[in-house]
Amino acid sequence: MRRQNILFIILLLSLGIGTYFFFSSTDNHLSSVEARDFGIKNIELIDKIFLSSKNGSQTVLTKETDIWRINGNYVARNLRIQTLLKTAEKIKVKQRVPIAKKERIIKNLATSNIKAEFYAGDKLIKSYFIGSADGLTTGTYMLLINEESGENHSTPFLTHLPGFEGYLTPRYEPNPSTWRDLKIFYFPKNAIKSVSLNYPENPENNFEIKLQKNKYVLFQKNKAIKSNELSIKKYLLNFKSIAAESLIPNPFKDSIQNRLTNQKPWFTLSVKNLLDKTTIIKGYKKDLPIGSTNSIGVPIFYDPDRFYGICFNNELGSLQHYVFEPLLTVKSKLE
Repeated sequence: MRRQNILFIILLLSLGIGTYFFFSSTDNHLSSVEARDFGIKNIELIDKIFLSSKNGSQTVLTKETDIWRINGNYVARNLRIQTLLKTAEKIKVKQRVPIAKKERIIKNLATSNIKAEFYAGDKLIKSYFIGSADGLTTGTYMLLINEESGENHSTPFLTHLPGFEGYLTPRYEPNPSTWRDLKIFYFPKNAIKSVSLNYPENPENNFEIKLQKNKYVLFQKNKAIKSNELSIKKYLLNFKSIAAESLIPNPFKDSIQNRLTNQKPWFTLSVKNLLDKTTIIKGYKKDLPIGSTNSIGVPIFYDPDRFYGICFNNELGSLQHYVFEPLLTVKSKLE
């Protein structure tokens, strides 16, 4: 009996050691820390991130004081930047790629991948290729690049973010438009000098609000009219943070904008801040296919959820009614 126990213990130890080497070691000494070390320890030092894909998309994210910019131009969404930085810091190896799958995974990484490079100043801190998810979408195949030599390690690993269920590839998306901060109006401290809202089809609802002697005054046709000060203050709070849902890319953008040029806008909204910078948006109702009905069968002609907006200096966006509804009030509600 004692001999059987000893044999059982030896078997368990052998199995444990074998499992350890299977998941922590690879061919050509790739069990080294360098081949598995995807995480960035001092993530706060990163001030530039380069993302590129095989299809030609690429994005350079650069930090300027307290904001990040996309390709040196547009402001990036802070939440998305922080998500990527957290991922780059906390990412871990879940397991090594089984030998039987190694060749196939390497081929997939070679033909379809995203390359990520993280810099601190001019120094390349970390770089690797990001591939697809595993069959259960609980891990992401990645391959490290040696920062010193620039050569790829020969064995990929299945990585994950502890505490997160899902694959990580979308966090490294290299399409610049997906990183854009799409806030149209951002007045967290109500630094508004004036608001002008015009409805071409219903001019009786037009109005303008101007800051005069530290007080907001309601105007129509350039004449001050009686107003409810509390209603105006509540209305202006709606401009705290308003964003587009998405930008419409080419070739759809040009065809839609050409069609809109022959229509009157549903509204034109203009907001000026205390530094005299003006933001203008023109809204257009989105036509539905002929014969469309609502849930009870009543015919409807316009999309009840979304509309088009010309914003960001003549870019075309998809905007949501429920987001903009508080802004699209009428004069009578402010009197």
